[in-house]
Amino acid sequence: MSHWQNKVVVITGGSQGLGLAIANRFASAGGTVVVLARDENRLAAVTAASPQIEGIPTDVLDDQSVASAVTEIIRRHEKIDVWVNNVGKSTRSDFSNASIDEYRSMMEINFYSALRCSMAVLPMLAKSSGSLVNIGSLASKTAWRNMSPYSASKHAMAAFSHQIRLEAPANVHCLLVCPGPIQRPDAGTRYADQTGKLDAAAAQPGAGVKLKGIPPEKLAQQIESATRRRKKELIVPGYTRILFGLMQLSPTLGDWILRKFAK
Repeated sequence: MSHWQNKVVVITGGSQGLGLAIANRFASAGGTVVVLARDENRLAAVTAASPQIEGIPTDVLDDQSVASAVTEIIRRHEKIDVWVNNVGKSTRSDFSNASIDEYRSMMEINFYSALRCSMAVLPMLAKSSGSLVNIGSLASKTAWRNMSPYSASKHAMAAFSHQIRLEAPANVHCLLVCPGPIQRPDAGTRYADQTGKLDAAAAQPGAGVKLKGIPPEKLAQQIESATRRRKKELIVPGYTRILFGLMQLSPTLGDWILRKFAK
């Protein structure tokens, strides 16, 4: 029997991109998958393509919508074994011109949405000895030029994940996923309207970081494996751990290396 047989896996923002890849991976591994997203047409397309994936229209920026989704999942399946906080958004803005509203928007989408969902589902995960998976970023570990509001929000995700590990019920597993740029069809063009006054690298994946794009299907496989093994962190590519360690020992050296990673 598959490890995920009879397990209920919930993914926020699972109707496209990495979220959809995660949904497909858990479904192919035998799990019962529930995708939460705002776009009902995309949800319908996802569920039509895979009978093992269900969809519930949900706005993770709204307390009542999240609470209703959790209630509906429990009504259908009586439990939740894995909850993946995948909803997120990036932006491009240099530090000197980033507005308070930009910071507020990034915090709401990238951090408060995960906080809202986590607080709603933690009692269910405690009952099932389940897993909470938070999709962060390499920006959860380090800042990067032209991404100040995004980096701040992803740092908050890392701190919250650590807090869960320290203070949530001991039987609840928490995984923080910190990937580099993920491959997508509009890479290099999706930030064109935000980068007019910034250097050309800002429009590139990862705002110009010298890293290859990660195939979402490959990352989804790594996330499923790390969740099954109840790992605490998944950093991709793995060799960036060396940089993060050096930054703790010497911020000056760390900043110098970061600049060398820039295109």
